[in-house]
Amino acid sequence: MKKRISILLSFLMIFSLTLTGFAETNEIKVQLNGEIVSFDVAPQVINGTTFLPARAIVEKLGGTIEYVAATKTVTVKKDGTVVTLQVDNKLAKVEKNGEVKEITLNESPKIINGATLVPVRFLSEALDTKVGWDEFERTVVVIDYNEVVKSLDSTLKSEAPAFYEFLNSGYKQPNTFNSKCNFSIDFKSTPNTESVDNYSTLMMMGALQGGFDVTSTSSMNDESLLVDMNIKAKGMVKEFLNNEAFGLKGLDDINVKVLFNDKSLYIQSDVFNKVEDLKSLNVGDKWVKFDISEEDMASVKQMIEMIKSDDTKPIDALYASIKNPTTDLTVDTYESTSMIAEILPMLLGDDNFKVSKAGNTKTYTLNIDSDDFIKLITDISSKYSDEDINKDSDFLKFKDALKFNYDVKIEVKDDYVTGETIDMNLDFDSEEDGKFNLGFKLNSSASDINSDSIKIDVPADSETIDSKVLENKGL
Repeated sequence: MKKRISILLSFLMIFSLTLTGFAETNEIKVQLNGEIVSFDVAPQVINGTTFLPARAIVEKLGGTIEYVAATKTVTVKKDGTVVTLQVDNKLAKVEKNGEVKEITLNESPKIINGATLVPVRFLSEALDTKVGWDEFERTVVVIDYNEVVKSLDSTLKSEAPAFYEFLNSGYKQPNTFNSKCNFSIDFKSTPNTESVDNYSTLMMMGALQGGFDVTSTSSMNDESLLVDMNIKAKGMVKEFLNNEAFGLKGLDDINVKVLFNDKSLYIQSDVFNKVEDLKSLNVGDKWVKFDISEEDMASVKQMIEMIKSDDTKPIDALYASIKNPTTDLTVDTYESTSMIAEILPMLLGDDNFKVSKAGNTKTYTLNIDSDDFIKLITDISSKYSDEDINKDSDFLKFKDALKFNYDVKIEVKDDYVTGETIDMNLDFDSEEDGKFNLGFKLNSSASDINSDSIKIDVPADSETIDSKVLENKGL
């Protein structure tokens, strides 16, 4: 139970195979989509490659298999992919989307105890599934993320239709625009110094208070992109960035301007006048100019074309992140992934995620609070455990201490995103451990979309310093 809750909390709060020169058969297990599967012929590890009976693993993966005894050839088919292997031959072929690739295997398929065994990693990955090895559990882990995504897609469509519509919307990228953005981050930690638990998270963090306020404006026309950003630090962060003992002064309030065009990158910042090591460069208020071709950078037009050619929808990005995990697979991976697939519809159903329409404008809103979060934990607990979590004293303390809200608003006009606001606040007030607060706010808007009257002044040569001059001075 606690392991499952741990997986859930971590989601919401943002040894390779042993090499041997002989076949091992002792206690190697295979887990497919969270279930341990058995085979008539035991899995084998030969020279570091894990083998499984071909027919059994292919059929369990939902494919079909044909074996030609005369040539000892195995042909596997699944979802338009055709894989061809031959016993005692390291050369294999994979045909997918009309393209044929020949691949040299580390170890060739083998016949053992009358069964044809194939390398599980090669075959599984050829069939678009993921394979891992849990050394501690001595288990080969195979997950078909396509099935996970297919299940999630069906659930979102039926249980979170507004969110599903949002995910499937392909928003246009403007050719030109003006935009404004403000965001702030604030944090404060006040541990209970009289707590008997000196190893609590709050005690280890200590007393903290600080944050940032950031304001920025951006403009883009057919030739240039300009970003003007001001960053102000608060609390302990401000004190640190003004600590002359560390050689810092005035860095708690800085301005940075960045301008791109087809030929050059320009940077202007008061940092050049506030950092001792940079003052000697005598940059002052001038722009530092970089030649894009020499710096191997993309021009504004190239960036615009790349953005416009990217027709990825939010749902594509979500499903791609699920299908391509960044961590090694273990025996717990499928359960945690499946739990995430359950959590999304529960949190993003129409009670929390809504859409309204007025003329050519759509407004999407998301509202999640601590009550939603607590209900989610309770529902997951009751589904996966006979334990009544509401009788757990630690959970009840956690429930009383947590206050949380996450509010998002996205405005879309004529298929262009014109505004976005985020307001997130987390309060944890524990009599035992102390208090912690984290706040985040964002407000952004876009205007003059596709206007041909946006003007961006490129610095004159008299207002610039070539980056090569600074390089010669050691920058």
